[in-house]
Amino acid sequence: MRVILRPIGWNRWSGALKYKGCYDDLGPYLTRSGAMYTGLTPEDEKRLGAILGVDLSRSNKNPFWINFAIRTSINDIILDTDDPMDELRYLFLKSHKRVKTSILENKPSADFVLINRDEEAIVENRVNRLKRDAIKAFDKLTPTEMRKVLRLFGYNAESMSSEVVESKLYQLVEANPKKFMEKWVENSNRDIEVLIETAISKNILTKNKTIYRFGSEIIGYNLQDTIVYLSNPTNQDIRFSIMKACNNEDLHLSNEVTEEQVKESLLAEESPKPKQIKTKKVEND
Repeated sequence: MRVILRPIGWNRWSGALKYKGCYDDLGPYLTRSGAMYTGLTPEDEKRLGAILGVDLSRSNKNPFWINFAIRTSINDIILDTDDPMDELRYLFLKSHKRVKTSILENKPSADFVLINRDEEAIVENRVNRLKRDAIKAFDKLTPTEMRKVLRLFGYNAESMSSEVVESKLYQLVEANPKKFMEKWVENSNRDIEVLIETAISKNILTKNKTIYRFGSEIIGYNLQDTIVYLSNPTNQDIRFSIMKACNNEDLHLSNEVTEEQVKESLLAEESPKPKQIKTKKVEND
C-alpha cells in the first residue's frame, strides 16, 4: 500500500506552509498517562523489530525512539508499506496527535494528513462520476424544469430570463452536484416540493417554524408531513386549489385522482344545494 504524508494549513503571517529551508520533525511524545507514543502494538514491536533487527520496545530510555523522527518539509512524503521501515513510519503516523487520516477528520491539532492513494483515487472517481451524472441530467432539463430546480435551491426564477436561469443553475450544479441529484434527479416528490415552495413565496401557504398551513388549516407539522398530505388522494381538491392559486397548472396531480375528477368535486361543493320544502303540520280537530 502506498500512502502520502501531506502538510496542511498555512501560516497566518507568511501565507506559506513553511519558510524556505525550514523543516518539521515528527517524533515520539509522552501521552497523558506518561507512556511514550510510538503507534506500535506489542505484536508490531516484535514483528518489525525482528525484521529490522532493532529493539522497538516502548520506553523513553530506548535509544531507537529517542533518536527516531520523521523529517518533513513542504513536499509530500510517500510511504510504501511493503517496506518494513515505511510500515513502521506509517503505523507511527497513523495515530499521531499531529496527523489525521482523512481530510474530513475533525482534528484541530493536526498539521499533516495521511492519504491512501488507492482510497483517494476511489473517492475522486466517485466525485467525478457524480459530477458527470449531474451534468448529463442538467442537459436534459427543459427551461420550465430549470426554474423548478432553482425554486428547490431557494431561488425565485419567475422574473429571470431563460439564459440567466440556465447560467445560474449550471453554477449551482457544478458547485454542488450531490445536492442537485438529491433535490431533483433522485427526488420522487420534487413536483410537490416545488408547489409547496412556490405557494409559500406567494403567501398561499404559510410556514411558521416547521408548521405548514393552508388558510387556518394545518396541513403538516414539517415538510414531509405536508408532502404526504398533498399526495393523499382524499386531499387532491386542496392540492388543486393551491395549484390554481399559484398558476402552476403544469404540475401534475397524483395518479390516483385526475384533474377532471377534482374539478367535478369542486363544482359539486360550490353548487347550491336544493332547498327542502317545509310541510306544515295540520292538527286534527
